[in-house]
Amino acid sequence: MKIVTLVDIRDEAVSQIKAAFEKNKKLHIAAHPGQFNETEIKRLANQTPAILTSFLRYSGEEHTIDFVSWVLYRSDAKDRLYDGALKIVSTLIPVIENLDAPWSIGSGERIEAECLYSGTLDQINITLWAVKWKWKVTENCLYEGEGGILLPDLECFEGYDATHHIGDGVAEDNVNLEVKNASTD
Repeated sequence: MKIVTLVDIRDEAVSQIKAAFEKNKKLHIAAHPGQFNETEIKRLANQTPAILTSFLRYSGEEHTIDFVSWVLYRSDAKDRLYDGALKIVSTLIPVIENLDAPWSIGSGERIEAECLYSGTLDQINITLWAVKWKWKVTENCLYEGEGGILLPDLECFEGYDATHHIGDGVAEDNVNLEVKNASTD
């Protein structure tokens, strides 16, 4: 069996989700590095509707990868309940349930879909769903060599040593503590 990386596994999940939605040209599907905050959602608002899949965690004990597929959706005047997002979630779940790869054991499992709607997001006409799921991989598909592998595309950081002059003031480090008699009876 070919050895795969965690990036390969994430990319395979995204690729299969893209393939399942290939007829929907308006739906943006891509990998995402992790969790969202409001600023990130505002930045991505022009890419909605979207399914953005994040690799969250790998459990070596269970050989299971935790993913979350974020469904980001912008409403319009006809869809104030964000039903479009719920339709995408409803279609995404069976796709996850049917994922398959040579290095996987079964498909996506333990799927949970959670609406993360908030009044703050509604002010910008956006809703967000988190579809959390797990994908089990075969025990020996990942590289587990001794000492790890060198990644030639990452720079080697040797370290930094310098002295910097910052102002003329005296730095003080004062701590004022009040000591009370503490009995341990």
